[in-house]
Amino acid sequence: MLEQTRLDYLQAMGIRQWMPRQPLPHAPQPRWLPAESAEHHSHEEVEQLAQSHHIPPVMAAELLAVGDAAAKVAESSPLKEATTTAEPAPRSASVPEIPAEASADLTPPRFELHFVRIGQRGLWVCSDSAELDRMMRFAYRVMLGMRQPQDMMPAPLSFRWPFIESSHQDQSTPVALQALSAQWQYFASQGVEYLVAFGEAAHQWLPQAGGELTFYAPNLAEVTTTASEKRRLWLALLRQGQTL
Repeated sequence: MLEQTRLDYLQAMGIRQWMPRQPLPHAPQPRWLPAESAEHHSHEEVEQLAQSHHIPPVMAAELLAVGDAAAKVAESSPLKEATTTAEPAPRSASVPEIPAEASADLTPPRFELHFVRIGQRGLWVCSDSAELDRMMRFAYRVMLGMRQPQDMMPAPLSFRWPFIESSHQDQSTPVALQALSAQWQYFASQGVEYLVAFGEAAHQWLPQAGGELTFYAPNLAEVTTTASEKRRLWLALLRQGQTL
């Protein structure tokens, strides 16, 4: 059984999931307790991030590890070492002072993406939480019209950036792309093969994270009310084969 399917069934049955604080004896090394971030992030931090973003603890730990790795790279960069260890050269009266380069923009971008697994291989995503319920109902009607098996629709998964409001964490654009890439790789490992996206944020960020958009529309309402847009979506899904 796919990991996400297992988590959805456990959640639907009301079974609370637990995560060990330390590796269990005689068990494989768990992915949710990475060695690099074990000394920096407690169980409470991982659990808080998982609950605030409605994601599994495994994914929350990976997101925190991505932020730690990016911070270590920034600290050990040659540019920083040069600026901290190099002694200032003596100034000459004939050489004008060169202004220092502007520092990199570390302002975290702000966006959110809401994912829903549809069918066996599809992933639908929208950029506005207010459109999430409408997108899910529309996806159900589309799958019904295309005579696809109607399974229990899993709970949506939301990706919000910055993932934690903290001035001590590097959450700049490169780190956001690393985290979103990890999110997309997780979906791909669960069998996702095509993307249906709505909203500017989905169009801007998902291709940079490695997700190729099978269908994109800037506005969900336009697709649900326009015959030409419905036809474009229909043809895009038909190209994915008989089983979606």
